[in-house]
Amino acid sequence: MKNFKNKLIVLIVMTSFLQSCSDYLDQVNPNEVSTDIYYADLEQSDASLTGVYGGMLDTYIVNAWSESLRSDLAIHSLLRLNNPRPNARVTPYYAHTYNSGSFDFNRQWDALYQVIFRSNQLITGLESMDATLKSNDRWTEQMGQARLLRGMCHFYLHAIYNNGEIIIRDKVPGEINEISKSTSSSEDVIKFFREDLVYAYDNLPAAFDEKSRVDKGVAATILGTSHLYEKEYDQAIVYFDDIINNSDYGYALLTGDDVKLMYTQAGEFSSESIFEINYSVALKPEESQFYEESFNTRNARYSAPNGRGGGAPEHYVAAAWLTDAYSTEFLDPLDARNTVLGYNGRDRITDNISLRASSMIALVNDEHTEYYDKPTAAIRETFNNNKISAFKQYTNHDITDHEKNVGNSTWKSGKNVIINRLADVYLMRAEAYLETGNITDALSDINTIRERWALALLGPVVDASKTYVMNEPVTNLPYTDENTLRKHLRHVERPLELNVQGVSSRNIDLRRWGNAQARFSELNGMKYYLSDYEYVKNDGGATATRKNSLLTRSVTGKELYSDGENEFKDAAQNYNESRDYKPLPLSETDNNTNL
Repeated sequence: MKNFKNKLIVLIVMTSFLQSCSDYLDQVNPNEVSTDIYYADLEQSDASLTGVYGGMLDTYIVNAWSESLRSDLAIHSLLRLNNPRPNARVTPYYAHTYNSGSFDFNRQWDALYQVIFRSNQLITGLESMDATLKSNDRWTEQMGQARLLRGMCHFYLHAIYNNGEIIIRDKVPGEINEISKSTSSSEDVIKFFREDLVYAYDNLPAAFDEKSRVDKGVAATILGTSHLYEKEYDQAIVYFDDIINNSDYGYALLTGDDVKLMYTQAGEFSSESIFEINYSVALKPEESQFYEESFNTRNARYSAPNGRGGGAPEHYVAAAWLTDAYSTEFLDPLDARNTVLGYNGRDRITDNISLRASSMIALVNDEHTEYYDKPTAAIRETFNNNKISAFKQYTNHDITDHEKNVGNSTWKSGKNVIINRLADVYLMRAEAYLETGNITDALSDINTIRERWALALLGPVVDASKTYVMNEPVTNLPYTDENTLRKHLRHVERPLELNVQGVSSRNIDLRRWGNAQARFSELNGMKYYLSDYEYVKNDGGATATRKNSLLTRSVTGKELYSDGENEFKDAAQNYNESRDYKPLPLSETDNNTNL
């Protein structure tokens, strides 16, 4: 059930902010000179803080569709047609022919700086308060949240744009010449946002009652991630250890049957969630789906199957390799969850459908999971036109039969967006362990994630009650081999666990590992084929067939692409080091006289 209490709190405070902010705060355009900022008390500043969070509702901050298309995780759905129809709005992202004028790049940049601007307004107002108010714990908590959000947005801008050389905006501009600022060095940007993050880490509580607010755990996560990105592994491990081992945060992986709650409405703000953006179609439903601070998102529209309300030029689907990887995971036959019979009377072991695959992606042969109010995906969807899978992370597949029934429009969804969760921290710590030569602990963290999904564990046998896979099946090299485990972590464990979660996470990973170009070339060399799938269509056990719906690497009469080419052809051809970062967008360079 939706955590309505949290959403009601957000609505009440936001309404208060919108109705009263003009009395004490002149909210201006970031490109204009600001007036003085004054708060009479901590109630007014708290309302302004809610306005900062309002900026985080902007769909372009996560920008899931174009960022997924830029990565190796997704392709545009039209590519799967026999006669693909390229779309000028999205083709540049998966073809890597984008430039500084590409629309989504400008919108993501502007959205992140909007949060920074509002954070600076709040910081300025808090700093102007008297000593009595500054001594209040609420003042410290508000300042900590403002600096954390400001630091976080600088962190993402640094990781995504212009080789990390972005504009440090540390105050509200008081004069025209303070609006146009030059970029700073990557090192200076890191120093700046870490100071914000450390302040938040030192001053925020481990958790707030309002789960959608950033806290010490969020600060620790971003700090640890920033050190990992800079290959400062020992420092990263310190923060990751704190997140995993400090019970004050209250974090815990979903395990047992609770893993089925992943990316469902019932699983929102679960014990595994570290930072989650809170949406709802019940709050201010009159607002347009294109108003970026509305409480609804367009994410479901862009990733749901066509028959369930998906569509628009931004519509994206899972890449073939990712679909295949979910379909070929090693399951643990000793885990009782894998022996439960599905709708077809077979268990997960027989069908080789992992619990992780069921949570992340819709597959024609997953007869173990309900999908859009039908017993299985095969009953609900036709899987025609080579649409062999669909992402689940941003859709309402668990609560409705069609996206239009959620917010009275296929464009409006109330599905929360998870930015950070505990599983990612385990896998980042595994990477840090691996890169410092500690293969044993790296395997332990990876296996902690795999065990909760009832997957076979990797490496030497440690627990006789579990099933282990000693060697990588293609190379036959042991998982205790550093390079073998590194490749598995990068191209199996992280993408299958995180899917399309986070702010450009997969693109950042490929960039910082320095193998994006090689990855696209590798994927371009893989061929896939389609076969028919016979499924159980009703409670009586009658069967039917979905033609050319099951993906396989085995040669059949039907290739996934009729022209014999691969979906990463353009990426393999066009990607180079100049694409590792997005360029400075025109929205900035056209208006900033110092660029």
